[in-house]
Order: sequence, then C-alpha cells, then structure tokens
Amino acid sequence: MLSFKVKGDEAAAWRFIDATKIMSLTANLGDAKTTIVHPGSTTHSRLSAEDKAQAGITDNLIRVAVGLEDVADLRTDLSRGIAAL
Repeated sequence: MLSFKVKGDEAAAWRFIDATKIMSLTANLGDAKTTIVHPGSTTHSRLSAEDKAQAGITDNLIRVAVGLEDVADLRTDLSRGIAAL
C-alpha cells in the first residue's frame, strides 16, 4: 500500500485516477488486483474537514494497494496518470 499527493487539487487527483487503465477504482483492499482510490471523496468522505486534515487526508491524496500485476504494467499505468496532470 502506498499513498501520494499529486500536484493540484481534487480534480487533478481524479484526472490521475481516471487516466489509469489497469488499476481498479475501488476501496476494497482484499483484492489480488491493484486498486486505486481517492480517500477524501470515498473511504473518508464522512469525516469532517478538520478530521480529514488531522488524518492527513487531503484533496490531492491518492491511495494505491498494489496487487499481483507485473511491475512494468503498473509503472505504465502510473505514467498514464502522470501524463493526465
């Protein structure tokens, strides 16, 4: 599992996520596939802005749970996300 912030706002985070093709958009961490999620609007959406800030959940934060795919394929997918920014 890793998390990172993209330069920009929530819209930038979603552009990154939407550009990926291999990673599955889901909050389910128990999958063999690599998953990608925007915690601020999904898994942590019910938290107040103050609680999100305290937990480090920013609008530009993305979380990836790495699955069993080939590393080269995942790098390519992440490159798609970067290119969308």
